[in-house]
Amino acid sequence: MLWNNWWKLVCELRSACARTRTFLWMAVCLAGMTTRKDLMGVTSIVRALGLVPACYDRLLDFFHSSALNLNKLTRLWCDLLFRVHPGIVRVNGKPVLIGDGIKVAKAGRKMPGVKKLHQQSESNTKPEYIFGHSCQAIAILTQALSTVFAIPLVCRIHEGVVFSNRDKRTLLDKMILLIDALGMKEPFYFVADAYYASGKIVRGLLAQGNHLVTRVKRNSVAYYPVTPVPKAKRRRGRPKKYGKKIKVASLLNDPDQIQEAASPVYGEAGVTIRFSTADLLWRPVGILVRFVAVDHPRRGTILLMSTDLNLTPVDIIRIYGL
Repeated sequence: MLWNNWWKLVCELRSACARTRTFLWMAVCLAGMTTRKDLMGVTSIVRALGLVPACYDRLLDFFHSSALNLNKLTRLWCDLLFRVHPGIVRVNGKPVLIGDGIKVAKAGRKMPGVKKLHQQSESNTKPEYIFGHSCQAIAILTQALSTVFAIPLVCRIHEGVVFSNRDKRTLLDKMILLIDALGMKEPFYFVADAYYASGKIVRGLLAQGNHLVTRVKRNSVAYYPVTPVPKAKRRRGRPKKYGKKIKVASLLNDPDQIQEAASPVYGEAGVTIRFSTADLLWRPVGILVRFVAVDHPRRGTILLMSTDLNLTPVDIIRIYGL
């Protein structure tokens, strides 16, 4: 019964393949990925399904086949997930997508897409430079009973594969293209870490009616809105756009603005957090965004930002906690 349901779902992806033979090889790969007990590439698929050795080369040919439209497969998978999964996490009626990048070290000498990579992580347990793959991925949050899962939607190698030396797109540009490749038919919240708190990401999301919830760095600054000046008192020149400058971390220094609430962080109970919020102008995009400075009794201080001014501070903390 379980495999019958599995087959019905896989058949929904048929139109991404130009030929029936291609679709059947894709089904073999998906069955192997579903049942394998290790992550040894194509070898683990052959081992899990008990295939004859000759299938190894056929599977490699499938992964390089032009008969599989990868972008169409991505959109079909995304549509299928929204149609059949009952537990998609929603906040204010919008699904929550999460994105991140990862750099995986590789030891192969002739492996495609491997290049020398600089580790930009703040963790000093990682080496500064590695040889490997640099990928970016997007997943959607779903709930089953009391547990939240991240179901992958799309992942691509975004460094090392070069089709033109005129391509000047950064990882941020490619993340926006990756989001657009999903073909989402409804607005959503995109959650990411401080690396993606940039004007390119915000502008790319707002252009499609979506919003960003992210962490910002501890040295981040913003500006108060300018108080309107009566026409009679205006001076020559362009009116001021930005008011007084403020360090976002200093929001916790004003005891009159600090609020307390039960921690909405996933998996926590009996914890009280302190937070302060303000709607400030953020210079990379020149619009009002909502900043939330949070003081957690065990985790320390974190600075969050949301481009949706209708989100409450507690919802922003809960979304990033997920």
